[in-house]
Amino acid sequence: MFKQFIDKIEGADTYMVTSFVIFFSFFVLVSAYLFLIDKKHVEQMSHLPLEA
Repeated sequence: MFKQFIDKIEGADTYMVTSFVIFFSFFVLVSAYLFLIDKKHVEQMSHLPLEA
């Protein structure tokens, strides 16, 4: 079903590759941010809802 739909659209492969690159870039950036973030900041933010 999807193959027939994709075959009818001009440049569908470009859209698929572009969307994959955007998704992968976002995933890599978020992963890098999580590894590089200060651990004290994470600890402080995890206790924030419990503090009045």
